Amino acid sequence: MTRARAAVERAAESAHNALMRAIQTNVPFAERPFARLGAELGLGEDEVLEQLRTWCESGVLREISAVLEGGALGYDSALVAGSVPASRLDAVVAVVNGHPTVTHNYLRDHAYNLWFTLAVPHEMGLDATLELLARETGVRSFHALRRSHVFKIGVNFDPETLRNQSALAPTAAVEPLALSENAVRQLRALQTPLPMLARPFESLAEDAGVSADALLAFAQRHLGGAIRRYVGTLRHRKLGVRENGMVVWRVPEADIPRVGLQLARAPEVSHCYARNPIEGFPYTLYSMTHGPDRQSCHELAARLACETGIGDYAVLFSEREFKKVRLRYFLPALDAWWAEHAAR
Repeated sequence: MTRARAAVERAAESAHNALMRAIQTNVPFAERPFARLGAELGLGEDEVLEQLRTWCESGVLREISAVLEGGALGYDSALVAGSVPASRLDAVVAVVNGHPTVTHNYLRDHAYNLWFTLAVPHEMGLDATLELLARETGVRSFHALRRSHVFKIGVNFDPETLRNQSALAPTAAVEPLALSENAVRQLRALQTPLPMLARPFESLAEDAGVSADALLAFAQRHLGGAIRRYVGTLRHRKLGVRENGMVVWRVPEADIPRVGLQLARAPEVSHCYARNPIEGFPYTLYSMTHGPDRQSCHELAARLACETGIGDYAVLFSEREFKKVRLRYFLPALDAWWAEHAAR
């Protein structure tokens, strides 16, 4: 290979790495979003689309879509922990995964071994839903760990270092919205995967029954509110980031704001929340870390412990991934699930 050819290939790889970081940060609400992304990175629209399609086909890119803010949409959500005997694990997982808005479900190395996320409309009731799941699975109880503080939400995997490199971004509580049927249709459209087309929002707008200009104006108006962000989601294991460690910290209540911000400032931390403790699990701060191996996650946790002065912590790795999908709101399947299971 000539030096000139090698230089061209290095430049292309660098541009594609920049594209991967960019789509995890923000995909613009624009008539031709891929042309705009390309212009910022020195890539043509066709080259951007070709690379995104390649990542989709290889499984690295899960989708580009809106991450909606459930609190603005009238939803209650929590991380849920349960203790399930190994002999019954598969049966319990099948029931839990059958719930339409269980999005993440993992086996972790702890006495509380089943961890999943759940979001439901307030009128449906998160606690009532967990009681139904406990009854149907035979698990004594599922414990809801609700967020009391949000310090950071944001994944951005660097394809070169295989580490999360997300910046601290301010998060604020969002007041519930009064949503019309038209608004719900548009939010449903925006939470579906963006087609890999030059003018992809035209397709979404058609599904919502509005013009592309109207959909883009609606999206811009609610970005930072009901729409938390509009980004690409990667399958991190396909990228080479094979481990995720949920680091849980036992922090006195008065120190939670200070320690939470310290943890969130670390670029390797993708998510940082304060949650209520539960029986046998006194931890109050949660920070998600990712890495190519467990050792790298342990080393990061030890470094953060030194920086924060919090020595009482544990790193819970995911032993198995049972479910991981983007949360969708306003699902008819959720209403059907509730009608079927609440009537039993």
